Amino acid sequence: MQSMATDQRPQQGPSAPASPRALGAGMTLAVVVGMMAYGGWWVDERLGTRPLFLLLGVLLGAVGGMLHLLRVLAPELLPYGKKPKPPESKPPESKQHEPNTRDGTP
Repeated sequence: MQSMATDQRPQQGPSAPASPRALGAGMTLAVVVGMMAYGGWWVDERLGTRPLFLLLGVLLGAVGGMLHLLRVLAPELLPYGKKPKPPESKPPESKQHEPNTRDGTP
């Protein structure tokens, strides 16, 4: 008697639960926020403007990282980068043959 084995392969495609694209985009978000925060902290240390550039770096890193995350995982949600749809072309209207009225015949 054979036992019924279930398919244990991971789901593939863009809707896969642990997609490598999602993992990469999440890591990119974390690294960008961390690098921008460190850069802001470094500028604050040099200029003595603590925490101005640190907060600015975290904010810019979060915005940039989120835009990258959306671009990778859900590009249809972003308004930029899309080609405009061409206008729908209508078939040429057929002109009905009008009788020639110059010579007086219908």
